[in-house]
Amino acid sequence: FSFAVTSASSCLSLLSQLFLLDQSMMRRKSKCNHCLFRALLIGMAVPCNAFLPIASRSRGSNLFPNGFLSYSKNGNDIPASDSDFLKDRLQRIRLEVVEEELRRPPNPNYTAKQLIEEIMNGLLQPYDPLPDSGFRMMLRTATKEWREAILQSIGAKDDADLELAASALGVAMERLPNKNQFAILVGEGENYILDFPAINTVDYEDGTCWIECRLREKATKKLLVITGWSLRQREDDGAWLVDSIDWQDFRDEFWPGIGREEWMEKSV
Repeated sequence: FSFAVTSASSCLSLLSQLFLLDQSMMRRKSKCNHCLFRALLIGMAVPCNAFLPIASRSRGSNLFPNGFLSYSKNGNDIPASDSDFLKDRLQRIRLEVVEEELRRPPNPNYTAKQLIEEIMNGLLQPYDPLPDSGFRMMLRTATKEWREAILQSIGAKDDADLELAASALGVAMERLPNKNQFAILVGEGENYILDFPAINTVDYEDGTCWIECRLREKATKKLLVITGWSLRQREDDGAWLVDSIDWQDFRDEFWPGIGREEWMEKSV
């Protein structure tokens, strides 16, 4: 279905930032998020006549009688009311994105368990609300030592730019899903649910704790992976940070794992 750009350049200027995010998502595998974002983008563009089917294009006429915006008469100008409407909508979207980013960890309002849940959910939806948000959160919620370990695993320096490092981390976690045991974290593998055995949660009451989090297949509850999270509270506000993650895989193609044969719980 062919489309032609017929709106004023000012309209496209307002949407340029969204297009950049859209193009970034196209380079990723997150088809669901990309489709939702494209729907939002077109939803903003259509009311201002930014995209019209060539076959039915009619300059100066309203092809959507029930629409709430007027249309350009000459293809070059856009009414001030329409421009103000788009600016307002774009500003509200920006605020929602900023609020979502501020809400996320590290945040002292989250318990240790909630921190783990947020990180795991963020990895499953890594491009919401912005490209690489989930991978960026993983770096931001890490202690200095754990962040350096993550950066070293992707060949980055300790002082690497956070945005570039998050993008590289995403590429590393998504590649070769059939041979990459961590691809399950980004949705490239079995559908899983999180299980937190209460008996395996230890609060050392010194600003550190250890929590076991199990990944079980959603349909059968079969044990897939056991992770052990060492957490440490940030000194200035008490927000929990990840100090290390212990990983033991029980899937046939990855079990028992290098150096972790002592976790003999395959039958669990």
